[in-house]
Amino acid sequence: MNQPVPATVRWIPDAEVSVCSSCELLFDWMRRKHHCRSCGHVFCELCTLHRSLIPANQILSGSECKYLAVNAHNPQRVCDKCHARLELQQEELRITMSHAVQEMDVKVSSAPRLVNSPYSYTLKEEILKATYSIKNFTSQGIVKDRSIPLPLLTHAKGIAFLTVIKMGFVFTGRMGTGLVVAKLADGRWSAPSAIATAGIGWGAQVGGEITDFVIVLNTPRAVEAFCASGQVNLGAELGVSAGPVGRVASGALEASSGMDVAPCYSYSHSKGLFAGISLEGSIILARPDINRSFYGKAVSVSSLLGGVESPPVAAAPLYDAIREATESPASGANCVVHSSPISS
Repeated sequence: MNQPVPATVRWIPDAEVSVCSSCELLFDWMRRKHHCRSCGHVFCELCTLHRSLIPANQILSGSECKYLAVNAHNPQRVCDKCHARLELQQEELRITMSHAVQEMDVKVSSAPRLVNSPYSYTLKEEILKATYSIKNFTSQGIVKDRSIPLPLLTHAKGIAFLTVIKMGFVFTGRMGTGLVVAKLADGRWSAPSAIATAGIGWGAQVGGEITDFVIVLNTPRAVEAFCASGQVNLGAELGVSAGPVGRVASGALEASSGMDVAPCYSYSHSKGLFAGISLEGSIILARPDINRSFYGKAVSVSSLLGGVESPPVAAAPLYDAIREATESPASGANCVVHSSPISS
């Protein structure tokens, strides 16, 4: 049963309140003020843990936060009462308003596709990056005979995309974001799940580098590793090897269908001064907050990669790019994706 809309529906300025509208605890430097975007009242963080999609014409905002853009496709911060009241509308709003159902236009000829950002705040941006990575490695005449063998892509159980930045002087840090998709039983690609990686290192290293990675997941276990606990330790938990490249490797794989393959093959394209970033020892984490913002609700990695959630309309450019890559003739397919080094 729907709960009634609060009697007072307006954006209440911070200056008018000193206690949380729900728990009535006093605000201070530790207990900060947060507005419910549905009723406009002010609450503490613990009383506004929920996020709900709200019809665009019903999202409240105030003059004191005009600098904060409100995107109606994102689930908004709401109080417990408004969350319960809006719950019955969520499924309808998800299939009409969420980022997942919005069509995306990818300009293949745009220059930014050659330089992906190492950090993105939305899954929409990650889909664009992954699409650009696929387009980049199928571009003609960039790096000859360094393509990912077509049989690997055709028989892959999943593909992960990451863009990683590494910088430092002796002590180095690296971080990056991306996404992972799995191949479903019917041959389609699954809904994408956002991922991230970070780490530190040391040694005789100076400089900075941005690297685009394409990680081909060759076994069901490799895909399951991404679903199990929300994080994957490459090397220790899941073996990753430098992948074979070029037309010679493609021919060998086609001729030997029973050839042993590693759980994961890593390919990279680097821009910078380091000799190459290794993924060995990297921990890859799920990004549930990014997934929630995109799909309009909390979703598990297993439901995305397992096909419980339908492949979204917004990911169509990525699916099309993968399809075009796997349908491209092996001869003449030149690309910028290299076999990744195993040691940094």
